[in-house]
Amino acid sequence: MDVELIAPATEVLAFIDFVHLPDSLEHPCPEDFPAIGSTLDAVVLDFMPSGELRLSARASSLTRQQQRKTTAPKAKTYGTSS
Repeated sequence: MDVELIAPATEVLAFIDFVHLPDSLEHPCPEDFPAIGSTLDAVVLDFMPSGELRLSARASSLTRQQQRKTTAPKAKTYGTSS
């Protein structure tokens, strides 16, 4: 499966292993595979030693990432006074 990273745009090759498609504990079967040419949302799992970017398209991974975004503490900015 080819992967196109939309945000952030990058030239890094990415890979979604078929076991990172469904949330099922069962081994994925062809019905779990997305149609050729479909667009998937995915989250970053890790960079492999080869430099390959590993992604997950599991619904649980996407939900967990969304929860992290909404519960992340606001960044504090500190000014210096002269």
